[in-house]
Amino acid sequence: MDKTVMTLVFAATLLGGAGNAGAADAEASGLANVKQFTLEHNHQLVVQAELLEVAVAEYAGVIAAHDGDYAAAWSVDGVRLAKQIGAIRALWLDTSNQYETIEGIVAGIPATAKYDLILDAGNPGTEQEDVAEYDLSLPDGTVLKRPGNLFHGITEPLLWGMNESGIKLPVDLNADGKVTRGEMLFDANLGLGAVQALAHWAKMLETDMNAWKPNREDAFTSVVVMTPTVGDYFGEWKESQFISGEIGAFVAQSRLTDVQGIMNGCRKMYSEAISPVVAAGDSDLDSRIKSGFEELLTLVQDTQAREAAGAKFGVEEADALGNEAQDIAERIVAMVLQGAAKAGVQIRG
Repeated sequence: MDKTVMTLVFAATLLGGAGNAGAADAEASGLANVKQFTLEHNHQLVVQAELLEVAVAEYAGVIAAHDGDYAAAWSVDGVRLAKQIGAIRALWLDTSNQYETIEGIVAGIPATAKYDLILDAGNPGTEQEDVAEYDLSLPDGTVLKRPGNLFHGITEPLLWGMNESGIKLPVDLNADGKVTRGEMLFDANLGLGAVQALAHWAKMLETDMNAWKPNREDAFTSVVVMTPTVGDYFGEWKESQFISGEIGAFVAQSRLTDVQGIMNGCRKMYSEAISPVVAAGDSDLDSRIKSGFEELLTLVQDTQAREAAGAKFGVEEADALGNEAQDIAERIVAMVLQGAAKAGVQIRG
């Protein structure tokens, strides 16, 4: 067991006797479980990112074999390139979904929050807030200063042909006799540099997550910070192609997949690490918080199931669903803050 968690258990035992000791044991076990869960998915994130890097390197190798002439590469190796792009997109989804599974935890912990900006949510340096603080070095020696997050800001638009400057050649990838939006050969130099960075920062996150000492303040802070973001994610879902028919930032899959992963992470942090603390002081409050998370996840899951079944959502309905999710999230946070106050927990800014 982590030394910090052992200290937490020992202190609670001294202060509260057998009852509090039992709650502290449950809290310590929950904190350890959350860390282990996060590390397991972080490891898979690293594995998938490395596979993605290999796949893009192979694609770049085909382009390089034709001296960087994308038209010549397509003319000679078009079938191979089309298969490579299909494989790259599948690997990207696997990599992204491993991160989304733990984003609700990673982004809420002060010691690891910077990785969420770099990997998934940060803005480019042209913005004033939430900038991803890194520079991207490309194989040809170009350095892109503060280019934005790697998943949704760089690689997804590039690999799905939404970044106009990253399109090197429109091509008929699916061999149906026509070229539609998203069918193209992408910039191999930018693609390789970006996936190399994904693998690098995934490993850096793993290092810092291993070093993280699970504690009560981080657990409460994570849930309080991340749960209310559900409204923003619903807004992104509304603005994506899945609602309006316009090509948006989230084209690889519905943003609701990400929402579900993030909110499941919030619920896990609460149920594993925070619930024992809240329940020790107010079991009814704990039950109401758990019910709130169930209500929130049910709303997300039902909406995603409708979407998967072919339902079309107008802007007004999407707004209503987003507002409902936000209302539930805010109620959850208000109750978690009550629990924090009763337990004397300081939420970290």
